Amino acid sequence: MKILLSLVTTCLLLLISLSTCTASLAQFAGDWRNVDTNTGGITKINIAISGDSANVHVWGKCHPTDCDWGDVTAFTFSPDVSSDPISQAQALMARYDAGFSETTLFIKPQGNRLSVQSYTRFKDNSGRSNYGSSDVFQKNAAISATGMIAEVQPLQKFNKLEVLPITRKIGTS
Repeated sequence: MKILLSLVTTCLLLLISLSTCTASLAQFAGDWRNVDTNTGGITKINIAISGDSANVHVWGKCHPTDCDWGDVTAFTFSPDVSSDPISQAQALMARYDAGFSETTLFIKPQGNRLSVQSYTRFKDNSGRSNYGSSDVFQKNAAISATGMIAEVQPLQKFNKLEVLPITRKIGTS
């Protein structure tokens, strides 16, 4: 019995570790907002999935409105060379070239959020230091289930219960 329990425990641990290492490519899809509303970096990300391809659209903090970095095709990373990128995606990598700088994003699922590592390299001989940053993004929900319930208003307000008279006696036709 101890051997069977040990085997079951080992299998469960293996399944849990595998599920935390890989994710469906579809898990990346959606509109994502930086959880740090005061960020000076990336404010929002939109990821669109089509088959085994992912397009990443990024906006960065600018004033008065956010800067649109544009849309790029991302590279998908899986656990090994024979993995299915659609069902076993671990991360996305997206590169943005602004001319004077190049920024590489590594995007990984973190529960129901995304962890985004950003590395910027300057190419303009300005003397600025290359830098990296780390941000967490939460998926935008257009209307959440609780939001829908909270926003429903009755069409007509009733103040009292009315009893309607019965027009036909039971048993008669």
